[in-house]
Formats: sequence, C-alpha cells, structure tokens
Amino acid sequence: MNPSMSRQGRQRVFAWVVLGCLALAVGYPAWIIWRAKTGSSHTQTQGTPEPMALPEELEAIQTEPHLIFLRQAGPHYGLVTLATIEPALQTAQTALACDRIHYAAGNGICLIYDTSSPAEDLLAPIQAWATLFGPDFKPRYQLPIEGIPSRARVSPDGNYAAYTVFVNGHSYADANMSTATVLLDTARGASLGNLEEFDVWKDGQRYRAPDFNFWGVTFAQDSNRFYATLRSYDTTFLVQGDVTARTLTVLRENVECPSLSPDGTRIAFKKLTSRGMWQLTVLDLTTMEETPSAEKESIDDQVEWLDAGHILYQKADLNHPTWIGVFVVPADGSGQPEVFLAESASPVVVRP
Repeated sequence: MNPSMSRQGRQRVFAWVVLGCLALAVGYPAWIIWRAKTGSSHTQTQGTPEPMALPEELEAIQTEPHLIFLRQAGPHYGLVTLATIEPALQTAQTALACDRIHYAAGNGICLIYDTSSPAEDLLAPIQAWATLFGPDFKPRYQLPIEGIPSRARVSPDGNYAAYTVFVNGHSYADANMSTATVLLDTARGASLGNLEEFDVWKDGQRYRAPDFNFWGVTFAQDSNRFYATLRSYDTTFLVQGDVTARTLTVLRENVECPSLSPDGTRIAFKKLTSRGMWQLTVLDLTTMEETPSAEKESIDDQVEWLDAGHILYQKADLNHPTWIGVFVVPADGSGQPEVFLAESASPVVVRP
C-alpha cells in the first residue's frame, strides 16, 4: 500500500485544521496537517527525481554509521532517505513514504496518513498507519492507528517499537489533548499494549488518575527498560518503564519527549518554562542536574542524539521554502544551533 494525498483527503485535513489546529502552537503533528492542507504531498513532481537506490547501494551505506531522514522538498517529498555521515555526504533514495520514522538494528517504524480513500464526511477521522519494515525499507507489517501521528521510536536492539498519536487535539500545548502510546513487537508485528494499561508507581505507591496521557518513548540498550512522558492534569513527569513487568515509575517532573543518550547516562528533553516555551535541556541521570541547550527557540520535538556531544532536532527554517529543517546543537549548553540537514525532518542516527 502506498498512501497518497487526494483532493478530498486534503479537504478533510483542512476541515480539521479549521476546527482548532491553527490556534495551537506549531508542533510536528500540526505541521503535518499544514503540509497536507497546502497540497504538499509525497507525489510532488517538480525537480529532477533521484533514482531509487538499488539493494546493494542501501547495503553499502548501512555497513557504516549513517543517517535516515525524510526529505521535505522536491520530487521525493516525504520519502525516506539514507545518507553517510563521514567522510562525505552520499545519499540513497528509498520508495518508502512517511510522516515520522525511526530505525535501529535492521528494524524500522514508519507513521503516515492515508487520505487516499474518498470520504463524503469531511470531518470523518483520518486513517493513519504504522508500518514496520526491515533493512530493505519494504513493509513487513502494516497496522491501522487511530489518531494524528506524533512520535516514533525503535529500541537499540530492534526488538520493540513505540508510537504516539493524538487521539484528541493536535499539540502538546493543548490542555484538552489526549494521546495513545503503543508498544509493538517488531518480529511479530503485534501490539504489546497501550501504556495506559501499565501500572504506574510514584513515591513507592500505586499512582492512579483518570486523565493519564503518555507520549515520547525512548528505549535503553537492553530494550526492556524505557523512558516516556506522563501527563496528569497540568503536570508532566518523566517515567521509567519495564516492558516485561508492565510497570512505569515516576522519576521527575517537567520532562517531555525524552531521548536517551547513546551511553544511557543522559536524557535530552523539552522543558516547559515560565514563559510558556519548550527549552531543549539535557538531564544527567546520575546527578539529576539539568543543562539548558543553546537553542533559544521553543522546540516541540523528540530529539535524536548525533553522538555523545550533540543532539539533532527539527524546527522552522525560514531560509528554505518548506520552512522545516534538521538542526544540531551541543548537548553541554555551549555553541549555537546550526543547520545540519536543510529541507529535512525526522532524523535518525543509525550505529551498526
């Protein structure tokens, strides 16, 4: 199946936007809807198409540390692209189209809208899909998901994947939003459950509330341990999860969209400040000390670690027509943000 953006599909997306999306802070899910509304789709034809990579070209790039990202301009808009990191940028184009992607150890997850089916009701829910794929970037399993795609992660060993969708609302700044976060077994293409089904512990006691929302899973090296965000009422928490025990333990307040460093010692996250903006921050898990990054703009993204000292994230890039790009900033608070990949989104760093 290769979802595409039909005229009726764009009309349905536009109807959703009119109902409130544009009143919210522009996060990644809102940007997806904006892109669809304006007609930017995976079927753009301007420019000279780059030929799809041969299997041996994909294999060659994947033998070394490399990048995976989604192109945001030209004839391959939204398609998954592989690129070398060193010594020079060499790319390989795949035919897989996504709105959010992550990948590790030969297993990937791709979230995408399917607005190709005609619908008389413009307000009908928009179907989305979670596609699990392998190193050939061809779908192995495709699972329907209800909601607006937001976050996606694969465990370092490739055994598990996780995704988050908005069930209600379009932004984490929306006080009335609700999310669903699901864990998947990549080998079987089967759900391991919604995080709302896990037991939550806080200060040594069971913690219950009717309004739990979870998002932004990041896995540790052993894959059984993971971190995520929990929001209850107006408070967000960093929680540590155990897949086998199906438990979540509250660790700290005001941590959203965690991303665990390659060595497992730090978490990069977005922190809500008194000014109502999200500050990219790094938390040392041993000392619990926080270090704000040099990025001064409000960033609504789950970052990716480029290496032990730098983080990647997407934000508005007004120097390019698509106004979205991947930026890099040091994790220790020094330096300044710089463009890392222009006209790109959803970066993934793969370490074979």
